[in-house]
Parts: sequence; C-alpha cells; structure tokens
Amino acid sequence: MSNRPRAECGPAKILVVDDERDIVDYLSVALEDAGFKVTGLTGTEGALERIRAEKPDLVLLDVMMPGRTGLSLYRAMREGEGTKRIPVVIISGYAQKDDFSKMAPSALESERLPAPDGYLEKPITVPTLLATLRRLLERDETRSGTG
Repeated sequence: MSNRPRAECGPAKILVVDDERDIVDYLSVALEDAGFKVTGLTGTEGALERIRAEKPDLVLLDVMMPGRTGLSLYRAMREGEGTKRIPVVIISGYAQKDDFSKMAPSALESERLPAPDGYLEKPITVPTLLATLRRLLERDETRSGTG
C-alpha cells in the first residue's frame, strides 16, 4: 500500500475472487462503473501470486470454492509478509457473519487468524458493496497517511 493519497495513486485496485463467473462479472462491472480498477479471477489457482504481483488495495474473496478454497487463500494472505495488510472482504452465500466462524473455526481460532475486514452476504447489492469498500479504503488511507 502506498503512503501517497489515493488521488495521487489513481483508482483503487480491487481483486475479485469467486468461482462463479456471473458473480465475478457482476461485481467487476459494478466496481468499474464506480471508478475502481478491477481484476477478476474465477478461482484461487494462481491468486496469491497475482496478489503479490499486483498488490491490490482490497480483495473480495468467496470462501467456498472447489479445489483450493478461499479460506486457504485467506490464510496464505494473512501469513504472507507482503499480503497480510491487504484488506479482505469475504463474500459468501452463508446467511450470517457468524457462519464464517462456524465454517472455519480452526482457521480463525486455533491458527489465530484475524477476522476478515468485512463480510458481504450474497446476493450482494451494489450500494452495500460500494459503501463497504469505500469505508475500508478510506480507513486504510487514513492509517497509511498517519504512519
């Protein structure tokens, strides 16, 4: 993350990772229309390498995916020196935030992983998506500006 104000850095870079192409496309269009620079992936394969290379300002991550789950990507991000401070918003069809903790208690409790920075329940509405992202990005900009 840069210490320069967001206006000097250009549009915020968002990475969307979900195994459903329709969701990736829907979120990408909504975010691009709002002025964000978006990369979409339909799985976790190669996602960590992409995150390290592109250094997105925020990751939208579905946790329930075939193969390497979003939870394993989240774990790898939180353990990586260059990725652990990137905000992550979990997107899931689970009905409650608490379900994320129930779904992965070993990852969040035993391994002492921090809770995600945000949580969005599917179906995701554009106003809720944009409000969540702007709040997190403004918070991050404020933190980096004082450090």
